Amino acid sequence: MTDVNELEQRIITALDRIEYSADQIASAPAAPDADMVEELEIERDTNARLVESGQQNLARIERLETRVARLTDRLEFMDGENKRLQAVMGALRETNKQLRGANAEHQGADAAINTALETENEALHAARTADLAELDDILSEIAPLVKEG
Repeated sequence: MTDVNELEQRIITALDRIEYSADQIASAPAAPDADMVEELEIERDTNARLVESGQQNLARIERLETRVARLTDRLEFMDGENKRLQAVMGALRETNKQLRGANAEHQGADAAINTALETENEALHAARTADLAELDDILSEIAPLVKEG
């Protein structure tokens, strides 16, 4: 039985050495692995690029928001001008109608007055058409921004 006791003692001693070595390994600072260090640097570079990209996107968003606000203000102004032009056009039509009626009764220089009124009416119509085209331009600039936002 002494052989068994001796073997048991040797096993206990070996287990104590293993436990001591495991404690030493666990408490010792791990040396950085070259692959892990490289992966960490790659991740840091990627993170820096993402942060920079995010900042660029924020700056772009701010520029677009400013542009949308400016175009919205311009659109509101042009809408007011369009309404004013419509009111003037209505008044002009009514005045033209009255002038034609008066002209037909008096048989004066009706051809000259009619031509002048028609020309003025055409000029106003052209101005309105130009304003509508400008509004369409503004809307075409705003539409993609609204879809993005």
